[in-house]
Amino acid sequence: MVSKQALIRTKLASKVFNVIGKSVTLNSKSSPVYNSRGELESITSVPSTITVVPYNLTEKDQVYESWGNLEEGETDMAINYEVTINVEDTITMEGDTWRVKAVEKNYLPDNVVTIVRLSKDLA
Repeated sequence: MVSKQALIRTKLASKVFNVIGKSVTLNSKSSPVYNSRGELESITSVPSTITVVPYNLTEKDQVYESWGNLEEGETDMAINYEVTINVEDTITMEGDTWRVKAVEKNYLPDNVVTIVRLSKDLA
C-alpha cells in the first residue's frame, strides 16, 4: 500500500515542481580545508542542478508589507523532499546568488517538501 506522503510527493512533483518549478544551481558546501596552524583556508562547494518553487519574494521597490518576517531581498523556496540542503549553501537563480538562512522540513510524519529561507547574496 502506498503511503499518503508518497502520494503527496508524486502530486507535488507532477503538478507543482514539473509545471511551475525553476531550474537552479545549488552550491553545497563541502568539507573545509585548514592549514597547518588550524586556520580555515577555503571551503569548496559542489554544484548541482535542482528544481525549486520560489515564493514570497520581496524587492526594494515593493510598496506593501510582505507576509511573515521576510526582510527586503529575501525569499522562500519549496524544494523536493529528497534534496539535501543546509544553512550557508547558496542557490543561483537567474544570475542572482541567494544564501540559505534557514531550512525547515514540514511537520507531517514523513517529509514531503522542504522550505528554505534565502537572502540575496550581496558579495
